[in-house]
Amino acid sequence: MSKKKTPFCHSGQNTAALLPLAQPVLTKVVREREEEPSAPEEESEGLGALVGEDLDLLRRIADIADLYAQHEVFARYHRRQAHNTRIRQLWDLKAFATFCLEAGARATGVSLQTDVATFTQALFLEVSTWRFVSAGLIQLFLNWMERQGYAIDTMNVRLSTLKRYCRLAADAGVLSQEELYRISRVQGYRHKEGRHIDRQRPITRRGAKKAEPNPLTEEQVAWLKHCHDPNTPQGRRARVILCLLLDLGLRVGELVALQVKDVQLNRGLLRFYREKVDREQTHRLSADCLQALRAYLPDVAGERYLFPGYKGRHISTRLVEYLLKDLGDQLGIDHLSPHDCRHYWATYHASRQRNLAQLQQAGGWNSPAMALRYYVASEIANEGLLP
Repeated sequence: MSKKKTPFCHSGQNTAALLPLAQPVLTKVVREREEEPSAPEEESEGLGALVGEDLDLLRRIADIADLYAQHEVFARYHRRQAHNTRIRQLWDLKAFATFCLEAGARATGVSLQTDVATFTQALFLEVSTWRFVSAGLIQLFLNWMERQGYAIDTMNVRLSTLKRYCRLAADAGVLSQEELYRISRVQGYRHKEGRHIDRQRPITRRGAKKAEPNPLTEEQVAWLKHCHDPNTPQGRRARVILCLLLDLGLRVGELVALQVKDVQLNRGLLRFYREKVDREQTHRLSADCLQALRAYLPDVAGERYLFPGYKGRHISTRLVEYLLKDLGDQLGIDHLSPHDCRHYWATYHASRQRNLAQLQQAGGWNSPAMALRYYVASEIANEGLLP
């Protein structure tokens, strides 16, 4: 693949990119028809000849439409996906691109001209790029990830992403139905199988993401909410962040996207949008949240976002992650994360036998199965069985 090749955009710019290609062809076809000398009426073969010429023109127009639809298949799919889903898929495809380039260099002894970034972009945007993908290549990719020490869940998610793009490529006619069937037969790992694999491989996890969340005690939670300097804007902001994470169980993406108008301080309410479930919710603020917000809101008067960043945007999730990691280091907790705060919130309420439907709604889950996990984890298995 040449570096000079420009991949198609996945937004509405697709139309602008394709029309210059299709229009000259279509114009040429029409002009050819117009320039053909018309046969005398008596020499004409009648309606059959005219229908035949029109059908030929329509077939050529249909070929152009097929070309456009082939390039548009990824764009249509991307428009239906959430922003975070597209970002995750880009990371999945980057890992696949990295593997392909490494495998190609080892198998042929020649390095491909393209780089990982260009190859990833082509996989994400150009359906024709998937012409080379096969079931065997995807199986080798799974084996490569296993040797690299990627988590089982990560491997399964990446396999799912590849299968999705292969189905789209088959719909566009780039992959055959036979190859798509073989790809569909490539299996991921069940949870129990993953444990067996982890016991046998020397590297069981890659990256900073933890296999299990860090449990927090109530004493640690109290310290996390009140250890900040109330005399500085940074300290006041940090306290609000920790109170919202620990008392409301917000996801970090939901936290950083909060706007000042979402806070109804006089009513003690917080209304915000949960992108993961595409739903707006209103939450009652805890006493600690109210106290922290009263001290902090004057700092962001006139701002759009509750936690403003640069150039009118909000702070990044990475900044919150760094804050939690630093606080965790002070407590002796390895890689304390925003999700640990959400895990504490859910476990705290599940252990007190809160209503499952209420916990599901407050946590922003579409399925009760997610909330039920915290009930199961907090239960004592032999409760009531001992004398």
